[in-house]
Amino acid sequence: MKLTDASKDKLRQSFEYWGIDEDFSDPIYNYLVHGLSPGSCFTAVLANDFVGAMSSSHPANTITAFKNLANWMLNELPPEAWGSYSEVKGWLNLTAEERKKILSTHGMIYTEREEVEIILKG
Repeated sequence: MKLTDASKDKLRQSFEYWGIDEDFSDPIYNYLVHGLSPGSCFTAVLANDFVGAMSSSHPANTITAFKNLANWMLNELPPEAWGSYSEVKGWLNLTAEERKKILSTHGMIYTEREEVEIILKG
């Protein structure tokens, strides 16, 4: 899906607000926006599989980084995008337009109308 700079910034600002490390935010961003698999560790995180996440985690990942991601997920992430392996698979199978509609409905990115208003306001 193609996002305006304003929508990209809105999503990135939510990562920054919750203190999400770039090593975590990039795969999650690509999962949400482009429908790309975030890798085994983050797939397990999104599926609520603690053992799978920890066993496939890079040694440099910290508990603080995982806690920040978990808090972001609880407060920001649409329920359609996480909760079980089935939900993750379902998200990966959505079209770009379906993902965009869900993300805008949940306020993670701007609606098309909001994007036009932002562009017109300059």
